[in-house]
Amino acid sequence: MIVSADNEIHLDLPGGPAADAEIVHFYSDGLRLHGVLVTPRERTGPLPALVAGQGWSGAVNFRVLPLAARLAQRGYAVLALDHRGFGGSQGARLRCDPHEQVRDIANAATYLAGRPDIDGSALGVIGASFGGGIAVAAAAADERLRACVALVPLADGRRWLRGLHGPENWPGFLDRLARNEVARVRTGAGERVPLSTLMPLPPSPEATAEAELIAATYPEGYPLENARLALDFSPERWVAAIAPRALCLITPSDDTVIPAEQSTSMYVRAGEPKALHLLPHGGHGGPMGPLVDTTAELTASFLDAHLRTTPAS
Repeated sequence: MIVSADNEIHLDLPGGPAADAEIVHFYSDGLRLHGVLVTPRERTGPLPALVAGQGWSGAVNFRVLPLAARLAQRGYAVLALDHRGFGGSQGARLRCDPHEQVRDIANAATYLAGRPDIDGSALGVIGASFGGGIAVAAAAADERLRACVALVPLADGRRWLRGLHGPENWPGFLDRLARNEVARVRTGAGERVPLSTLMPLPPSPEATAEAELIAATYPEGYPLENARLALDFSPERWVAAIAPRALCLITPSDDTVIPAEQSTSMYVRAGEPKALHLLPHGGHGGPMGPLVDTTAELTASFLDAHLRTTPAS
């Protein structure tokens, strides 16, 4: 499923479309945010619903819509949003502040709860990559979110970035972040860099394809500030607060972007009920790409048990 530049939505689903999609807007801290609400084509009453957040790519066009459509086939509404500053949403361009994004999730939940076609007592959150960490933090902070699904999630930003940069490069990277903060204070603007500067990845076809996609979508580059904002973002510190609401973690064991260790670390700290699915392969993009059907099946089964207020028909 693709959202084109003119906001036309194209569904591409196994067996043909069984879902509808609607462009929606709501406000978060006074900023008008853009989203796509994906719903089952056939429904009998108010729907259980998820807010779906993104990773550092920020916008709905990055892979979440195919999963949203498959969950709609299983009876769930999914609101995939452009976080502030990304895609069609207002805000400082490409600035990725995790605490602001948590508020975006909360305000998206408020928007959903106010719709007559949504069951406001059956709200959850799902996110992938950096957005998986956002989903965990949002669920920990908001008791309305009764279920959380985190795909290839970030657990601790400092540990993650330090692992990507390596011990030899880490001090120099921290120094660059400090100098960038001084420049932002003095001039109002900081460095814009390729995403690979923030998160250097081992060479691979997946890393090359990701870099090309990001460069084409955001040719102006990412704010170096985003790495500083990620340093003290540690969803694993808060994950225990989700219980007794439900948490599901899904990640391939061979992920080289956000290692599976980040998921297992959160799983250990989380309370019950919880589930951890370590897929044998697929890499970072697998759950939203080649493994999207597996992800949808695992997610829907988890939501059927922990989110629905009435059994699926």
